[in-house]
Amino acid sequence: MREVHGYSRVSRVDLRPSQSARLRIDRSDGTPLFDFRLTTGAEGFRLVEDEPAPRAERYVHAIGDSYTMGWGVDARASYPARLAELVGPGLGVLNLGVDGFGAIGATAKSRALADRYPPSAAVYLFSPNDPEDDAQAWAVSHRTMPSHVLHEAFHALRRSSYVAGIPFALRYGLQFRAGPARPGTSGIKPGTIQTGGPIEFFDPASLLLPEPAALPPPQADAPTFAALLEYREFLKHRGARLVVLVLSNQASSLQAYRFCKEQGIEAQLFDVAPSMRIPDEGHFNAAGNGAVAALVARLLQAVPIEPGR
Repeated sequence: MREVHGYSRVSRVDLRPSQSARLRIDRSDGTPLFDFRLTTGAEGFRLVEDEPAPRAERYVHAIGDSYTMGWGVDARASYPARLAELVGPGLGVLNLGVDGFGAIGATAKSRALADRYPPSAAVYLFSPNDPEDDAQAWAVSHRTMPSHVLHEAFHALRRSSYVAGIPFALRYGLQFRAGPARPGTSGIKPGTIQTGGPIEFFDPASLLLPEPAALPPPQADAPTFAALLEYREFLKHRGARLVVLVLSNQASSLQAYRFCKEQGIEAQLFDVAPSMRIPDEGHFNAAGNGAVAALVARLLQAVPIEPGR
């Protein structure tokens, strides 16, 4: 895992360029919880194995954390890759998702690549832990230069020494020995498949959650929301559209949804069905990634859709 991840002075963590590693965690009975390959290109974002970065006149920047990246499934089954199949060859789709990103890392990565890959739209998939990740990223960005150097040296050590990785291996072991993941607040209990399939006869409206009767007020000085506002202005100057997909109806998600509505940012509140998550882990499986791709494709086509449940 450390081969493809590195320390970032901006976002705390990022993907390292031109790397490829197989990531696997087994259950106690020997069956894989997940088993997938993570490959990055020269510019440090996830690519489909044995395929170059997309080339087009305009691009969709798919930004966010591990849900955007497609944690737990191969790159071809990730939602940005499935979205590329739906939008056709005239519009490139970049998978800029990185596990551990909040809005700070997600928007910074998109901005850094915008000249080379000019966006016509950006889709930010907000997940409930993004505010926590952004708080950590903000703290990292305010470290002193000596502190940055020490952390970079430690990350380099982790890549070359199994001993340095023991605390992290123990953390993963304890996390998964605790038992199955709890259902989300929407009552979801994960299920899984590991291969992609055709996106046919799927109604994207079935992913949308009903409009809540009341929404909690967002934290005014949250780094997540400050990054999102700066990014909206950045895209606006480039004539690009911003769409925010807000995952689940947890408190932090409802705050983000309210913030977007108050700021005039296009946003949708959504979740996925039980059969669309990796069991005991919670990320989208291939079916879940395909469903999200279908939803994003409809939104990019500016087709109004209403919640199907």
